Amino acid sequence: MANEIELKFLFWVGTFMMLALAVTLILITLLYHKRVYSMREKEAENLLKATLEVEQKERRRIASDFHDGVNGDLNAISNYISLLYTKEEDHFKKSVLQEVKQTLDHTKENIQMISYNLMPPLLDTLGLVAVLKDFFVKFRKWSKIDVDDQYLNEYITLTQTEAYELYRIIQELFNNMFKHGKISQVKFSISASEHLVKVTLSDDGAPFDFYQQLKSSKGIGLKSITTRLKQIGAILEQGPQETGNTIILTLKKGS
Repeated sequence: MANEIELKFLFWVGTFMMLALAVTLILITLLYHKRVYSMREKEAENLLKATLEVEQKERRRIASDFHDGVNGDLNAISNYISLLYTKEEDHFKKSVLQEVKQTLDHTKENIQMISYNLMPPLLDTLGLVAVLKDFFVKFRKWSKIDVDDQYLNEYITLTQTEAYELYRIIQELFNNMFKHGKISQVKFSISASEHLVKVTLSDDGAPFDFYQQLKSSKGIGLKSITTRLKQIGAILEQGPQETGNTIILTLKKGS
């Protein structure tokens, strides 16, 4: 009888030890995977940050090349054609030179727009609000959409990265509205406190769910927005609305 009790005791002790060992192994495995995931997530964040910084530098360089190089060469050619035009007496040749000059002027406008879209020159000197005002002037012109833009602060203090990424997010949202939203009016407002920047966009277009669209989107536009949001620690929310869409961006300064 004593031997039977001792065997049962050893059985339960052994079982408990096996279970404890199994649980320990499971916990070690889970902790290991969690650590690996955390390391990979950190590496991904660092890679994302480095990628966006390289992109910003390249945009600045290409915009400068367009403005100082290509645009300068086109100006020289345009001036030379103007000189030929004044000296030419043949009416047919003058009309051809005039058409060439008009084409060059149109090309220069396109290059200036490309250069501006790559890196707004006002961002470094005058700040985000000035760039947004300039962007909406151009957006109204080529989209024919009525934009009511309101600025509760004339100057918003942000780091260069925060200002650049926030501008790109707003720009991409407006471009997406124009391409897919079938909108005619947009209300835009931006305000800032000591620690917070808030942006609100409301349109009268077809309703859509940003995060649902993101799951099925094959393009890079929406993915680019989420990447930039993560880079500066901003949050995108959609407000409830029966018609149209309301998007709210919140950025904690220096986050």
